[in-house]
Amino acid sequence: MDETTETSLVEETNSRTGWKLQFGVLCGMLVLALIGMGLSQALEQRAWWYWLFVVITYAVLGLWRSIRKAKRAGDGLRNLISRELAHWSVLLVFLGVLAVLERKEIISRESSSDFALLLLAFSCCLAGIHFDWLLLIMGVVLTVMLVAMATLEQYTIVLWIVMIVVAAAAAGFFYLKSSRGRAADGLD
Repeated sequence: MDETTETSLVEETNSRTGWKLQFGVLCGMLVLALIGMGLSQALEQRAWWYWLFVVITYAVLGLWRSIRKAKRAGDGLRNLISRELAHWSVLLVFLGVLAVLERKEIISRESSSDFALLLLAFSCCLAGIHFDWLLLIMGVVLTVMLVAMATLEQYTIVLWIVMIVVAAAAAGFFYLKSSRGRAADGLD
């Protein structure tokens, strides 16, 4: 088997399982954000460290996906890595400011949790626009989740239904995007 045939087989396998991996990453990121919301409201000090972990995890996942995409396209990595690291570092600075505001009791712990999620959602949207579309989807899902949690606190069942519908819509989007990508590559 020559190198070209082997490469095309690997790409075909990657495109078939790609949407599943992307959906898994999206669900994992969503679970991390949900845990962060709960911890922020339940714990005083350790929640900051958890949000730090979440931002670093999101940054690593985004950087990993962007590097893979850049390597496939033959683009340079140095500029991409520096821009992404700067993007996520700015989010860490803003979360630090938020932590100071909470510790000085300028804003409540519950508000701080909501603002942290809003900052994360906004940063994901921007990263999605500039680096990787998956992060845009994540930012939109986080925003919907935040709005649902803020407006539907009394209606827990409605909140879960909204999140299930959003997750199903994201899965459908990934499936359609994956199908179009395979068709454009001539793999169907």
